[in-house]
Amino acid sequence: MKLLLQMLWLWFLPQWMADQSPDSRHFYRRQFTRDYQKKRAVVQRLWICSAFVMLCFPSLVFIAVISLFSTFLSFCILDES
Repeated sequence: MKLLLQMLWLWFLPQWMADQSPDSRHFYRRQFTRDYQKKRAVVQRLWICSAFVMLCFPSLVFIAVISLFSTFLSFCILDES
């Protein structure tokens, strides 16, 4: 059953998504590069710290501001630069 699901998944995927070799110039395969993985780890730590701060100060306005700021920082970090 698992093999059948994998075959169906590969059939529905575009051809360029099947290749998962790292390539910093390709819009999809750049997420498999080591630099991008490091950036994702930084963003993950940012969101964990933000969630901890939100739990410490459970004000709706404060949570909204921290969420928007964390989203902005996440996009800045993961941007194609």
